[in-house]
Amino acid sequence: MFRIGLLDENLYNWHTMHYPHYLQLAAKLYGYDIVVAAACATEADESESKRWCEEYKMEYCQTPEKLIACSDGIMVMAADECGGHEGLAKPALESGKPVFCDKTFAPDYAAAARMFALAKAHGTPVFSCSSQRFCMELLSWKQRYGTPYRVVSQGPGDLRNYSVHQYEMMEHLMGIGAKRCIAFGGEDARHILYEYANGRTAQMTQMMPAIPFRLTVYKQENAPGEDVAVTDHYMTLMLALCRFFCEGALPVLPEDTLEIMAMQEAGRRACERFGTWISLQPIRK
Repeated sequence: MFRIGLLDENLYNWHTMHYPHYLQLAAKLYGYDIVVAAACATEADESESKRWCEEYKMEYCQTPEKLIACSDGIMVMAADECGGHEGLAKPALESGKPVFCDKTFAPDYAAAARMFALAKAHGTPVFSCSSQRFCMELLSWKQRYGTPYRVVSQGPGDLRNYSVHQYEMMEHLMGIGAKRCIAFGGEDARHILYEYANGRTAQMTQMMPAIPFRLTVYKQENAPGEDVAVTDHYMTLMLALCRFFCEGALPVLPEDTLEIMAMQEAGRRACERFGTWISLQPIRK
């Protein structure tokens, strides 16, 4: 049996309260012998964390080191705030055991590069992603048609954290290679255009109040757009996690995550200087 430990700052959040159950449902469905067995919260009250572990039937670990010692693989959560991910994930990235780091991987490109370098130095397999990357409809479109000419995405959230859902979908379809971006808008709406080689583009829109996710894909330059549903994603991600932990299959490469970090960081800068082209950080593989 493969034992997974949950590492978070506080265990009472949506991802930590749902991902273990989703993962174990997928493991049972697809024939993997996995249990999410232990949890540790680095910033929560001990009595609160013990209560959570009792409620979710997991072993309570007082420190990340104890959690890592009793686990075969680690899930680093804290999905609502990426600012502390680098410090939170550090013991796991040094462990040599497989690590999934929930979205958003890091607050910026530099932190993400340091985290991957640390994992590489210790021989630790690691990947990060948003569940939206694994939308069944998106995966099917990519398998059938390959890389599109243009992608247009809309969604809710902010450019520090929740926007990663849109970036994951865009990068998965377009691949690595965004060169620069430019933004227009205001406080309630912003539009960011990313430019690739050969005239290819990816465009994202965020509006407040929140609007639902929508993805339109163009196969070729003059082809009509095709709306791709972005609904069925959690179980596909859970299957990818099962394969990662039990078979070592890496579903998202570091350079893909670094591309997303570069796009997100450049997008934030572009929104501070509407109408100005911003170059992206070159991806170091």
